[in-house]
Amino acid sequence: MNTKLLTTLALFAALSGCGGGDSTPPSSPPAPTPAPAPAATPTGLSYADPTSSGWRLVKDASSTSTRLVLDLVGPAGTQTRGVGFNLRRGMGLAFGRFDNGGYAHDTGVFQLKGSNPDFESYAGTDADPVLFASAPLKSGDVLSTGIFQKDRSNGPKDSAAPLVQVVVTLADFTKVDPAAVAAATDPYGLHVIKARIVPSDIGGFALTTDVLKKARMVDIMVDTGTLTATP
Repeated sequence: MNTKLLTTLALFAALSGCGGGDSTPPSSPPAPTPAPAPAATPTGLSYADPTSSGWRLVKDASSTSTRLVLDLVGPAGTQTRGVGFNLRRGMGLAFGRFDNGGYAHDTGVFQLKGSNPDFESYAGTDADPVLFASAPLKSGDVLSTGIFQKDRSNGPKDSAAPLVQVVVTLADFTKVDPAAVAAATDPYGLHVIKARIVPSDIGGFALTTDVLKKARMVDIMVDTGTLTATP
């Protein structure tokens, strides 16, 4: 065999990997990453009352697994003439309504109507306007509620009893993405972000300097419990 032929065969062997015929087969493409499982949609709510003894929202006995009714109660021995508060919800929750269509329910502790027909001819009648309202703010994630006695001749009330009720339910998950809720920082949180009371002592009827100083609402803190969504 001539030198030129040997050189050609050697070069061919080097390029083709000759020397046993066990060339490495091409690697297989990586398996596709499986799609993440869709976020589970909760079906119920669980609420543990706050452990504090101050102003707080506690679970009412009329609550169900899907409809949480919360009572606003005050510290033992506290006397007030009214209270207002703003309650913020997480995106996995919604504010419910009562049978009359309202967002809050008056438990009857405060005397909302007047008692002096000499001052107001309609006092105590159906025509007597009351200082009681509850509605979501424009953002939709805050419910603002207020209930007050407007007649100064009515005395303060024991505020350790439930004063007013609000309702919380699960969000409508046909309109809210469960995945976005699951990724949220506090999707089932409830927090009172502002609250005030009308104190028991608001002064006399004469508009003196001392009376005007007392005729102001007082800031309070309202504790909420722990709310979790259940499968």
